[in-house]
Amino acid sequence: MDPCRTWGAMAFLCLLVLGGHPGPCRVSIYPEEPTVEFGSSLLLNCTSSCRNYSRLSWEVSITKMGTQGPGWVSLSIPNVTSWSLELQCFGVFGQQRDIATTTLHAYRFSPPQIYLEGDTVAGKEARVTCNASAQVSPRDPPNLHLTLWGGGLPPSTHRGPSVGLSFTPQPEQHGREVMCEAVLRLGRRTVNASAAVTLWVWAPRTVFTTGDNLTVMCRAEGNPPPQLRWEMPTNASWELWDGGTTITIPAAQRVHNGTYRCLAENRYGAGAAGIDLVFRGSSRSPLIPVVVTLAVVTVLAVVAVSWWLYRTQGWKPMPS
Repeated sequence: MDPCRTWGAMAFLCLLVLGGHPGPCRVSIYPEEPTVEFGSSLLLNCTSSCRNYSRLSWEVSITKMGTQGPGWVSLSIPNVTSWSLELQCFGVFGQQRDIATTTLHAYRFSPPQIYLEGDTVAGKEARVTCNASAQVSPRDPPNLHLTLWGGGLPPSTHRGPSVGLSFTPQPEQHGREVMCEAVLRLGRRTVNASAAVTLWVWAPRTVFTTGDNLTVMCRAEGNPPPQLRWEMPTNASWELWDGGTTITIPAAQRVHNGTYRCLAENRYGAGAAGIDLVFRGSSRSPLIPVVVTLAVVTVLAVVAVSWWLYRTQGWKPMPS
């Protein structure tokens, strides 16, 4: 294999060392399979394996922009507005002529988004769906694959713009992360992006007897520590303790029926969890305390990291 041809855009450096080429003179294009996001810019390079050429130039259907040096000539496309573009580079070596051809492929790719349909209540069927979109040449459908996994769910892969899973949430899944990865295959190259969402599993409706002493606690974790806020039934009397993490209701009555929802938030995001409480009948004993814990684990470090990666990196092409 000719090392100068293999090195593509850097072939002219090799030629300076070797001082020529004993075989037939060739031209080559780098990258060999140019793939770029629609509307962005692209720089290509055409190199010659010989220095004794009389002409080295691009043959394209767009206005040519670029620079030239010993054994190479570049092509700059500041705004790719064609889904598919044929590119040619040719070199003239005395009576010999060599042509290299390739096709530029453009694409659009929207990162995946994960949706949880309604409230995720322990013991009740729920569904999580991941959607992504891609666009390539109108002649070809996009080769898009989505994979959904994590959070104690079985992995699911589907070719197309959507993948979903139906499942029955369990309390131990609360706070766990569900991931979705979208992979767009473009010839020998791939472009990928991922998204994550945290499962907030609500406790099912819990029935207590009127007159019970009720304690509702909320625990949240994050960096920086999240601020807590409560949403509770109206006209219900209650007391707030431990810096807002605990609510106590002495001798609860039917007016206390409803949803107790804890919301946690810091500058990176927010999360919530809740429980439905129902009080019926007469008191068994007003001295028996009832403790209900809302295990709210929100804005974990991994969420902050995911947020940072999304803001600083987003999706990125993967090498073939």
